[in-house]
Amino acid sequence: MKWTMEQIKTAQQFLQQQSLPVGNVDGIPGPKTRTALGLLSSLPVRWDTDRKLTGCIQLYCKQSGYDPGPVDGIWGPETQRAFNQLSAILIFPPAAPAAENVWPLQTQTSLNRFYGTAFAEHNPNLVTYAIPYPFKLAWDTTQTVDKITTHYKVKDSILRVLNQVLDHYGLEDIDRLHLNHYGGCFQYRKTRNGTTLSTHSWGIALDFDPERNQLKWGRDKAAFAGVEYEAWWQFWEKEGWVSLGRTRNYDWMHVQAARLSA
Repeated sequence: MKWTMEQIKTAQQFLQQQSLPVGNVDGIPGPKTRTALGLLSSLPVRWDTDRKLTGCIQLYCKQSGYDPGPVDGIWGPETQRAFNQLSAILIFPPAAPAAENVWPLQTQTSLNRFYGTAFAEHNPNLVTYAIPYPFKLAWDTTQTVDKITTHYKVKDSILRVLNQVLDHYGLEDIDRLHLNHYGGCFQYRKTRNGTTLSTHSWGIALDFDPERNQLKWGRDKAAFAGVEYEAWWQFWEKEGWVSLGRTRNYDWMHVQAARLSA
């Protein structure tokens, strides 16, 4: 079975609740996770790691009031249905950002100091470069681009995220989940209904799938609030990027390389 990050994190969260030494809830089935699974006395010792992971999730579902069928370590329709129900109520903490990516606060002074002055045209800090998979233009999905323009300081971070997205989801799921529906990056403008410059003005914010993640929509309507997008957000958050959807529950299309002041 090909495990998703959400499934691994669900098992890790249950192991943490059992006071087992699982380490971080990070979606990575490393040595600590495997050791903790081996210490879960309610599962047979002879089961392999895959079967123990399934059994662990089945136990979590049962504990939470969702029936996965028998706790047999076999991922069937009943387990999938119970897991879907459980996933809808779970909240995982954002990943800690990489130490080298401590982006500035979202104040004009801090942004100018770190990124340089924002210019409407001929900004010397902007670079155009190839991306790992094509983006569809959100306003015309028949058109694709294989390059984007951003601030040079965020280029490497963006490429690390996109390569992880490609490795994790693959092109088919990237398209199905609209992770390639690109709403743009650099645009010199003020924040909507505001007086300060948007982070887009420095080329340090990207929008994705704006049609299904509209500005004022919360997690009850925004597509990117769904459980299938957890890995997507983890990849950005590990790089220190901030999702307004995850932190403020609006504008789920938007991710930026700037920290919120409050």
